[in-house]
Amino acid sequence: MRNSGCILVVCGDCEAPRISRELSEINSGYVVSYRRVEDLVLNAPTGKVALVILAGRETPTVRERTLKWLRRRWGDCVITVVDSETSTEAEMTARKGGAMYMAEQIAPDKLSDLVSHVLDRQVQRTIRSERDRD
Repeated sequence: MRNSGCILVVCGDCEAPRISRELSEINSGYVVSYRRVEDLVLNAPTGKVALVILAGRETPTVRERTLKWLRRRWGDCVITVVDSETSTEAEMTARKGGAMYMAEQIAPDKLSDLVSHVLDRQVQRTIRSERDRD
């Protein structure tokens, strides 16, 4: 079994059940879901986070502030912004905040690849960290 990874999902019409199924298939990790960004900020988990998926309908200003907060809180986690309404402003806000940007719902095969990649990356970091301590 791989090391468990925490995946945070912020969404109105939630991707969390699908992500949980993906994690069950690869036997690793857990999902914490929030309906709104404000809920995440007020009730953030205390441990390491491997992946954050923002799929809410925040304004660009709120999204920009959220991305800055996420980077301060979990600097090396992967952040993906999923936006149903494609706009250059939304994409630029995401990319400036260090996030990947997807202009539509994440396809099942892409979601599986993303989760596997993030968890593999987390395992590699853990191995490197343990080697550096020795």
